[in-house]
Amino acid sequence: MKDERSEAKTLESQAERLERFVDFSRPRPAVFPSLKPSTARVTLRMPGWLLAELKREANRRDVPLQALLKVILADWIREQSAA
Repeated sequence: MKDERSEAKTLESQAERLERFVDFSRPRPAVFPSLKPSTARVTLRMPGWLLAELKREANRRDVPLQALLKVILADWIREQSAA
């Protein structure tokens, strides 16, 4: 119990010191230019023959299926935006 109290006291004092440097009344969104973009989960339905061909191509290139799909889609998007 004593440890929790001392930890709470420490955190409180750190927050008070931080308030001297940060104006919490006007928050702004944080920008992290070096942060990798996040990914999102996608569920995709396709014919079995197409999945088999994609798996075969991924195996031929010795890359994971997901990596191959991302490359194919990114290339297609680039081509479409260039046209």
